[in-house]
Amino acid sequence: MYHYVEPWPAKANVIRKSLTVRPDDFAAQMAYLHEHGYVTVSLYDLVYALALGTALPPQAVVVTFDDGYASLTQTAVPVMEQYGYTGTIFVITDFMDRGLEAYLTWPEAEALYARGWKIEPHTKTHEELAGRDRAFQLYQMLGSMQTVAAHIGAPPRFMSYPSGKYDDVTLKLMRELNLWGGVTVQAGRIHTLESLYTLTRIRVDGQAPLQDFIVGLGP
Repeated sequence: MYHYVEPWPAKANVIRKSLTVRPDDFAAQMAYLHEHGYVTVSLYDLVYALALGTALPPQAVVVTFDDGYASLTQTAVPVMEQYGYTGTIFVITDFMDRGLEAYLTWPEAEALYARGWKIEPHTKTHEELAGRDRAFQLYQMLGSMQTVAAHIGAPPRFMSYPSGKYDDVTLKLMRELNLWGGVTVQAGRIHTLESLYTLTRIRVDGQAPLQDFIVGLGP
């Protein structure tokens, strides 16, 4: 799980540094994956493997980016594509609709999708879903799904919960909206059919050394 892949901003606090993997560090992480035989797969591939028994490569990894920052096109994307890697970008649709400078444009997202990347919703405005009423959650979830579908020409099947938070209303809507899975910010590498709506990930810390990244990949 990544957020920003870019240099640390001036006077960045501890949280911002943790969320920001610098380009050289990201390049080293992707090089490690390539050198050790890792292959990127999608969350779709994960679901097919769990539900249908479709085989995954022995060294399979899903690379996800939350928020959909514009800098990804200059930093993460070129590095990954030189190895034939693709990832999943969870976008905040209203921010893109408004053309906020920090975020991907829709033409950029559409171009990435055409090259094999997955574009999935991170709600409309990144407000926490947990504790909000059904109408609010439906607006955030369905609204962002419809926007993504309008741009990529296919219904999205996965949701990233803002701040990783969800409640029973969220999980009920996930099923009603025919979403296949939801990703959290909880740490973990074990995925089952029963956990598809609460998928764990490994956060890549922008302040951590490469060895921590390697440990996060597991045995």
